[in-house]
Amino acid sequence: MKFAAEDDKILIEFGLRRAQGPDGGMMATQYSYLGGFHGTSNVAASKAFGIKAVGTMAHAYVSSFESLDDIKVSTIHG
Repeated sequence: MKFAAEDDKILIEFGLRRAQGPDGGMMATQYSYLGGFHGTSNVAASKAFGIKAVGTMAHAYVSSFESLDDIKVSTIHG
């Protein structure tokens, strides 16, 4: 995929949900990073291998709110 993308493109790996086996997600993230990807949505692999964590939050988290009124804090602290 890195060869097919233009040099200025940022590639992010989001394959954790489709990985097979107990170590599939970790291995897929590692191999994607070694193959030129810039980051991953896999937080465990990000911590274990020092890969930049990027992406979206879990659907379960988003679905836990009924409206914007449920959100008490409107800023992100980092």
